[in-house]
Amino acid sequence: MKEMTLRQLEYFVAVAEAQSITKAALKCHVSQAGISLALKELEAALGVQLAIRRKSKGVYLTPAGSIVATRARALISEAQHLIDAVDAGTAGYSGTFTVGCFTTLSMLVLPEVAEFFAREHPKVTLEFVEGSGPDIQEKMLRGQIDVCFIYEVQRHPEVESVLLRRREFLVALSPDHPLADRNTINLLDLAPYPAALLNVEPASYLNESMLRRFGVEPNIAYRSSNVHTIRAIVGRGLAYSLLMEAVEESHEHRPLKFLPIAQNTGTNSLLVAYPQGVKLSGLAQELIEHCDRHLGQRTDGSPLPAVGR
Repeated sequence: MKEMTLRQLEYFVAVAEAQSITKAALKCHVSQAGISLALKELEAALGVQLAIRRKSKGVYLTPAGSIVATRARALISEAQHLIDAVDAGTAGYSGTFTVGCFTTLSMLVLPEVAEFFAREHPKVTLEFVEGSGPDIQEKMLRGQIDVCFIYEVQRHPEVESVLLRRREFLVALSPDHPLADRNTINLLDLAPYPAALLNVEPASYLNESMLRRFGVEPNIAYRSSNVHTIRAIVGRGLAYSLLMEAVEESHEHRPLKFLPIAQNTGTNSLLVAYPQGVKLSGLAQELIEHCDRHLGQRTDGSPLPAVGR
């Protein structure tokens, strides 16, 4: 078996991220021929085809290529950390660390992550990628993201995850809503009232299917992909909503109430996810432990629970 080199892995990760030999060459400041040769040599060393090159249509990773890209990125990151550790003039981690986050979790998660890096690892360049649960996990599996924060129902079968905070759906209401004086909400009692629901998957499907599962045909008056818009509509007393994170007021400073649901609707907890079978870097482990302390619910020192594959 031929030996592979770190440089070959770096070039291959560039190809995987750019999905183009030309763009990878520009990023790595080498010729297209150099990128192509490195890819060919890496395939020969591993004995598998990593990518399919289609004229004028870019580069597509094979299933084996996707696996190699994810692991190669982790190896490159660890190699950089090793260099930093033995460099007498460098203290702590450096390089780039990319965090993916489901859009509606951004306000909860990303400020805490940013403060952690600013205080503990100021030499690390932090990048955020926000998007849908499937999109950020696909990018992570292609090696473009180190870890990502998602909801339980979004978890891709090829990722492993750690549970940070258990979450259940709550009914969001204005304090002036006719049901706001209750301690819990029976979903059946929501039937006559207008709803404002998130138009982001899987929230849209989950909200509607959950209501119908308990015999409620939702009267959907408003839809929005922006959780702040939904909260603002609720705060104005125009509708109720079903949301995961309780806040005291909308961005318009109108008060909100979040009440538990009487029926057992199951959990949809906050997770931090990483590629299956990939050993977490020291930096990723530090981040997860920090988020568990500041975003999680364990205060007894118990270990982080892994969520099944």
